[in-house]
Amino acid sequence: MTLHLVDHIVFVLLAAVFPVWDFFALRKRAALINAGRTELRIKLFHKIIWQEWIMAVALLALWFALGRTGSEIGLVPQGGALVWAGYGLTVLICTLLVLQARSIVGSPKKRAETLKQMGSVSFLLPHTKRESRSFDVVSVTAGVCEEIVYRGFLIGYLMALLSAPFWVAGLISSVVFGLAHSYQGLSGIPRTGAVGAAMALLYGLTGSLWAPMVAHAVMDLVSGRIAYAASKETGPDRSSPQVAA
Repeated sequence: MTLHLVDHIVFVLLAAVFPVWDFFALRKRAALINAGRTELRIKLFHKIIWQEWIMAVALLALWFALGRTGSEIGLVPQGGALVWAGYGLTVLICTLLVLQARSIVGSPKKRAETLKQMGSVSFLLPHTKRESRSFDVVSVTAGVCEEIVYRGFLIGYLMALLSAPFWVAGLISSVVFGLAHSYQGLSGIPRTGAVGAAMALLYGLTGSLWAPMVAHAVMDLVSGRIAYAASKETGPDRSSPQVAA
């Protein structure tokens, strides 16, 4: 595809501006939530939802305004033996994620271990039933919107910019995806980068974003359910307004 100035601007935003902005903005929000302002967690979830949808819709509008097709950004399902192998892998990944969640949720020991592992990202995970419902929406939003942005747009952009094959562009896009999650700490960058590489693999095998969208959403949904099971409160939902008796 032919690149335009606006493509380069979007890349700079994704690779440099947004990671730095989110690092400081989310760290500030984390400090407030960890200090007891738990009502800010749901507000953060809502903010993430509308920001990601605005970004994805704006990017798609730009994409089609430049005369590009849905196939070029991975929105048109493909066919073939390799494609079905990719969908089979997607089903396997989702099944393993669900089984892992059931194993953790059903074990007090594993729930305690998970609570410790949540660490610096605890502020971004649900602790109450109400938060869990909102996080479900965040999960589906991330599955759809982040795949459009970081796999659909970014891989296509890098392939055109570097005249690189899909797999090279996919690896580079995974690094950018990892940097976008730098607010999770140094360990969060390679971890989320690996997730990005897995989603790029599904995209490459199936030729469309539908498989990575589903896998990404399921992964986040499972993470939210595990986090809620590990840290849910036994008392009233402190994120909800309290009604006087």
